[in-house]
Amino acid sequence: MYMTDKRLLRKFVPYLYLLPSLAVIVSLLAYPLFYNLYVSLHRWQLSKPDKPFIGLANFKDILTDDIFKHVLLTTIIWTVCGVILQMAAGLLSALFVDERRRSKGVLRSVLLLPWVLPGVVTALMWSWMLQSDMGIVNDILRYLHLIDKDISWLGPDMALGTLIFVNTWKAFPFWFLMLLAALQDIPDDQLEAARIDGARWFSIVRYIKVPHLTPIIGATGVITTIWTLNYFDLIWVTTKGGPMDATSTLPIYTYRLAFEFFDFGKSSAMALISLVIIGIICSPYMRAMLRSVKE
Repeated sequence: MYMTDKRLLRKFVPYLYLLPSLAVIVSLLAYPLFYNLYVSLHRWQLSKPDKPFIGLANFKDILTDDIFKHVLLTTIIWTVCGVILQMAAGLLSALFVDERRRSKGVLRSVLLLPWVLPGVVTALMWSWMLQSDMGIVNDILRYLHLIDKDISWLGPDMALGTLIFVNTWKAFPFWFLMLLAALQDIPDDQLEAARIDGARWFSIVRYIKVPHLTPIIGATGVITTIWTLNYFDLIWVTTKGGPMDATSTLPIYTYRLAFEFFDFGKSSAMALISLVIIGIICSPYMRAMLRSVKE
């Protein structure tokens, strides 16, 4: 009996050490989540002193609103295009730098510069550069005789694509850093054997390097998808979700509901809907990552 109690104690001691950390995590995550749920079930507007319980009415109003459908479509385009372009740019730059010998350190430092810049600084810098009348981008294109008249980069038709490009420039160094570190862990004997057998560069990348990178691509894809979905600085500083809601994503719309329309009930409901959408979008990445780790 004594030995059984001792084994049980030894089994549960590690969990006792984890209790303080778990208590902190639960207090930091559970309380805001449940309070947000509580607010979303009430009509919580600053213009009205009473806060009656209305159940799921806020969720129903949002899900049946045409603005939400437009914002959801914009968010999907923003996230999917952004993550794919970030991955492509990060992979190509990592493959290029990995082949270099003497200039690897300098190239790594230069390519990391966009990522280390603060988000607000990046947004202000690009908003000045992309001005249609005085921006340097139009001046350079006109000097190279590529355009005849100024392009409205942040107009209704081009704002979303322009911001996707700027976000790709800002975020691809994270992909580059993760993939470059994974490339340096590939055994040299596999690469040498492939070269001796006459494999070309594309075949080496396709059959040796990319399979080694698959788990890292899955993990990095989950992280960057969450970051891109929740990215706020660039859009808010440059366009504030406009013009005509052309760049309004879920975080922007949630912020505007709370601090422009002062409807905290709908804003809380919008935040919970965004949480569910993030979980749905990230689940394929998670399954692919776990499958790759098992393999």
